[in-house]
Amino acid sequence: MLEKRLTLLRTHFKELNFNKLSRVFPQIEANIDKLGEIQGHRYQDKKLAAISLVHRSSLVYWPTDKSGIFSNERLEFLGDAFLSFFVASEAMIEHRTLQEGDLSRLRAALVGTENLALKSRDLGIGECLLVGKAEMNSNPQRRDNVLADAFEAVTAALLLDAGEEKARAWLLKIFSEDLLAGKDTLLKFDAKSKLQQWTQGIIGVPPVYKAIGTEGTPQETFFIVAAFIGETEIGRASAASKREASKKVADKIVEKIECGELTKEMIVSFFGKEK
Repeated sequence: MLEKRLTLLRTHFKELNFNKLSRVFPQIEANIDKLGEIQGHRYQDKKLAAISLVHRSSLVYWPTDKSGIFSNERLEFLGDAFLSFFVASEAMIEHRTLQEGDLSRLRAALVGTENLALKSRDLGIGECLLVGKAEMNSNPQRRDNVLADAFEAVTAALLLDAGEEKARAWLLKIFSEDLLAGKDTLLKFDAKSKLQQWTQGIIGVPPVYKAIGTEGTPQETFFIVAAFIGETEIGRASAASKREASKKVADKIVEKIECGELTKEMIVSFFGKEK
């Protein structure tokens, strides 16, 4: 039944004018090849891969006649649903004792914007995207949204072109560590979730995490990640991976909040306005 539905869905993307796309964006063939390398798959229908890489901001470069072109938003919609189902089912299989609340929080942590943007960066998906210059120069939070959406879109492209088994195998390779960690993953994501909820409640936006350098030796390198509110740094930490460093930063900042070293008034002053 699922394969029949996937076959039907594939027909929704046949209208893309691939020849015209290649003329407007001559790098698209190379980008598709790179996406295939990232996913370990050679696309039978290049249109699916191409569409998954077209961010709507890139359409400003398209000629006046917009026929034969559309963005990756519909694939993003499908990928979001499939990814959520994948994480939910794998979390239930891996952790039989976790209750609904913890399972929901684990799923939210793994498929949230920040984590998906991190996956996209680590995999190099962002380097494959067709994105407008203005979007590339937008604020870090907006770029995270673009990268997270792209992860969902390329997941859907793989699902449609290669089938459910191949798509699940790719996702399992990417999320296996987070899924296996289970409660540890929840604890690590908790500080980031608390901090995000706190800052969004005050100024309407989450903190932005940036890798600002490295330290250590060639044999053992540690990434330094800092968290910012507006242009103000509110904490930093180092770890063997950027992901772990960002979690450590959040832990430190939550501790500052709980002991009164970082207050609501300070956050408002850093950002310049209250929600």
